[in-house]
Amino acid sequence: MPRKIDLNTQVETVVKPKREITDAQREHLNKIRLLAMAKKAELKEITLKSKLAKTVPKQELAKQYDNYVAQKAVQAVKPRPKKDIEPESEEEEEETIIVKKPKKKIKKKIIFESESEDEEAVVVHKKKPQPPKQPLENLVYQSNKDQLYQRMVEERIRHAMIGYGNSLGV
Repeated sequence: MPRKIDLNTQVETVVKPKREITDAQREHLNKIRLLAMAKKAELKEITLKSKLAKTVPKQELAKQYDNYVAQKAVQAVKPRPKKDIEPESEEEEEETIIVKKPKKKIKKKIIFESESEDEEAVVVHKKKPQPPKQPLENLVYQSNKDQLYQRMVEERIRHAMIGYGNSLGV
């Protein structure tokens, strides 16, 4: 005989009672929370400082660039003084911008003196330009590419031979 289920009845849920903690345990948990909050604040401050430390060089470079642009603007407006006139203060002399020039390559010369004092032979040794070294990834890629190409050619030849053999009825 089928059972009838009454939908109007409420299901009672059993509520598990919370664990009782003592005052000493409560104080201990509060101390731990305070220590954790202090540590979290300290770590947050450290990360903020590290982020700001990354922006400091950029800000300094921006200031230097602004100063450079300002000096260029002042120099463009102000006519250049003649060489006879000395600068007004020593500070203006110190604010020069140093531009590094690329170093010149030194050519090696070997001078051979022959037995006669009249002749001197100059021989210049030049290094042969070496091809740029390829990174390992490029070399691996090229070797794999060559292997795949060889395999493709061999398979084409094999299939062609099998096709010819089948057509001949061998």
